[in-house]
Amino acid sequence: MQLYDAAFQQGIVMKKMKRLLLAALCALVPLQSVGCTEEKNLPYEGVRPMGDNTIAMDTALWGELNTHDPSIIKVDDRYYVFSTDASLGDIHQSGVQVRVSKDLITWEYLGTAFENYAQECAGAVAYAGLDTEKGQGFWAPDIIRYGDCYRLYFSASTFGSSRSCIALAEADQPEGPYRYKGIVISSEANALKNPNCIDPGITVEEDGRMYMVYGSFFGGIFIAELDSETGLLQKTEEPVHLAGGQHASIEGPVIRYIPETGYYYLFVSYGSLSSDYNIRVARAESITGPYLDAAGNDMKNLAPGNEERIGTKLMGGHTFLSSPPALATKGVMAPGHNGLLIDGEDYFIVHHTRSYSLPDYWFKMQVRRFAMNDYGWPVILPNCYDGESFEEADLPDGSYALVAHGADNNDKSHDSKLVELSGGDISGAYTGTYTLYDDYRIALTLDGIEYNGVVAKQFDRERKSDVTAFSAMSETGLTVWGSTQQ
Repeated sequence: MQLYDAAFQQGIVMKKMKRLLLAALCALVPLQSVGCTEEKNLPYEGVRPMGDNTIAMDTALWGELNTHDPSIIKVDDRYYVFSTDASLGDIHQSGVQVRVSKDLITWEYLGTAFENYAQECAGAVAYAGLDTEKGQGFWAPDIIRYGDCYRLYFSASTFGSSRSCIALAEADQPEGPYRYKGIVISSEANALKNPNCIDPGITVEEDGRMYMVYGSFFGGIFIAELDSETGLLQKTEEPVHLAGGQHASIEGPVIRYIPETGYYYLFVSYGSLSSDYNIRVARAESITGPYLDAAGNDMKNLAPGNEERIGTKLMGGHTFLSSPPALATKGVMAPGHNGLLIDGEDYFIVHHTRSYSLPDYWFKMQVRRFAMNDYGWPVILPNCYDGESFEEADLPDGSYALVAHGADNNDKSHDSKLVELSGGDISGAYTGTYTLYDDYRIALTLDGIEYNGVVAKQFDRERKSDVTAFSAMSETGLTVWGSTQQ
């Protein structure tokens, strides 16, 4: 990691020459699995844009590009993301993609957790019937630290099938090498009432007990206790049904306990990953549920056709419009399958996304900061994390672009509408009032509906400008975002 550390210390220096050097190095050095190479290429400094083939087709330049279904862990002063085996043009080496960052902004692609997944993880490969010659790899991993051991859980399946399994591997370091331990749980084909065994999300309680939430379309979302000593399934109790079923469009579960509210939060994604994906949340007093949304609906009752009525929507496809139109963002399409980082009092959500201006095979990772509002629900900031913190913030009078996320699985963008904020009053597309309090908190009333949330100074990467942004939710779970109109 010597060259990697040096790059962060040196900062952004002669970026264009570095990119040319990286391209040359990539042509000479084959893609390695994590832990199997003594030297690593210098990272491309900064955030990678989607739509640039010269970056997307060069693994040394990937950064956050080609990241799907990310999970995140902090180890000392570094952040590691593990993600699905997928990429533009399928040029990736399968075996669970791994990335690292020192600031949650600039990411380096390290390679894969397994050097030869077909041999090392033969049991999982065979069970799911993966065609390794075609590069069919693993999906939706999750990574945790348990004692001195790093446990990597990952899915083996194929599209449209419930003949799936979740497997476990362990390592002494987050970079690996990982030792395959075996299949944790599996499902048969054509599961309707039972869970499809993919998308593991691991939670470790303060007393050391381990739980795995998992599932997707087909039978819904379930939770099972794991044997903390082995990391494998605790077989003394049956898995508990938490959400969905009957082939409702739900997947990507993850559960975290938030001490400041005293609740467990179940994050999931609804819809299709290539069009109307969106992130939902519910909460419970016990890790095994029941999980209720902000309106009091039990997630167990989610079924095809009632997605708009059950599950609190945090974010979906949206676009911040501007005047002139040339300054408008390209939009965020189908954000979903998130991981969570609870770092003391700092909360981050990491998810993949697509763009309304590009074909759906373009995707990348985004990291956003979130906070808990006074109703006890997460409110996610509108712009990607760029080093901001929650501190004393003002809300200058002027024009703001406001996005109402609604409650639908929207395959079309929810475009922003223009509002004017002045001296506590709101006018324009919505009318109402607002009040700032406790340094960075905000209470709004929009068209008669009360919202509560936070304000922050952020950087808009697409428009390359500093903005004032806010995120708020109503008591019944409607989310609105606002950002300085450009």
